[in-house]
Amino acid sequence: MQIKKFTAKTMAEAMTKVKQELGDEAVILNSRQVKTGWFGLFASKQVEVIAALEKEKAVTKPRRPDSVQPDPTSSPAPAPTPSPQVPSTPRMVGGTAPRLHSSLQHIDALLSTESFAEESWEETLNELYYTTKSVEVAERFVYEQVKSSFIDPPEAKRYVMLVGPTGVGKTTTLAKLAAHFKLTEGKTVGLITTDTYRIAAIEQLKTYAEIMSIPVEVAYDFHDFKRAKQLFARKDIVLIDTAGRNFRDPAYVEQFHEHHDFTETSLSLVLSLTSKMKDMDMIYSQFESLPLSSLIFTKADETSDIHAMYRMVKKSGLPVAWMTDGQEVPDDLIRGDAEALTKRLFEKEGWARWTKQGV
Repeated sequence: MQIKKFTAKTMAEAMTKVKQELGDEAVILNSRQVKTGWFGLFASKQVEVIAALEKEKAVTKPRRPDSVQPDPTSSPAPAPTPSPQVPSTPRMVGGTAPRLHSSLQHIDALLSTESFAEESWEETLNELYYTTKSVEVAERFVYEQVKSSFIDPPEAKRYVMLVGPTGVGKTTTLAKLAAHFKLTEGKTVGLITTDTYRIAAIEQLKTYAEIMSIPVEVAYDFHDFKRAKQLFARKDIVLIDTAGRNFRDPAYVEQFHEHHDFTETSLSLVLSLTSKMKDMDMIYSQFESLPLSSLIFTKADETSDIHAMYRMVKKSGLPVAWMTDGQEVPDDLIRGDAEALTKRLFEKEGWARWTKQGV
């Protein structure tokens, strides 16, 4: 048995390497994500696949005894009917066998993730591929299915409030939104922060506000918050940052119901794409009782895949208002357009037709 290790940026690339070197009869013994780098510096995630190929045993055809001569009067035996050739795919050992043709293993890898666990597209994809022999047709089917899950976000109301746990990037996102509404849409903007638990967050927002010449008010209690809203009564749009320190406390979430009128407020839940899936579920469950109007996803630049966004959209039924893809203000802000979000998802997956080089 020939055993070899392959590493690549994505599972699709790794499977391609396996097929090129060992052929379609390769056996996948193990696959995992690994980090590469020098003592942890400049580390990046890659996929490591252990594959094997069992060498076929030589089959010796039995010789006909010399004493037996063919009967010249007998009719020749009919030639055996060749059995149809079924394309083979690499087999998984100790796991789930690939459900799709070997040419579609990058699709199979995506469908094997937790984000797509509830989808049952395999039969349709196999039928499409065996009918058309086109990987592009199969890819387009998946692309359109994902794209259809993203609905257009509503227009922002006069007040835009961001909620979510500490560390997901609410303050930086608020600064990006402020720059967008002022510089791109030409609106007058006011900033209110109620995140008084972190002094650094207040100073960070004040620094952004000073650079953009946007007024900012710090609300230490509900009375300060009401006063800040009165000060910004003539602003076109008011962006509100909130503290995320006590979000696990039901009383914290209940305060939003008690002290805020959401008839004029767009309430967005901010989630980091670097979070674990179960953490996203827990965060959403804490805030879903609020009248959420949209989701905002951050830190797309800090992860190798962003397909958790698809799962959360399917779970919540909410549109994606924005996605952030870097630290630059006012840049690195992507509007929640279905085409833009879907294309970015498949860029991250490394699908050649939707990488930045292939667009």
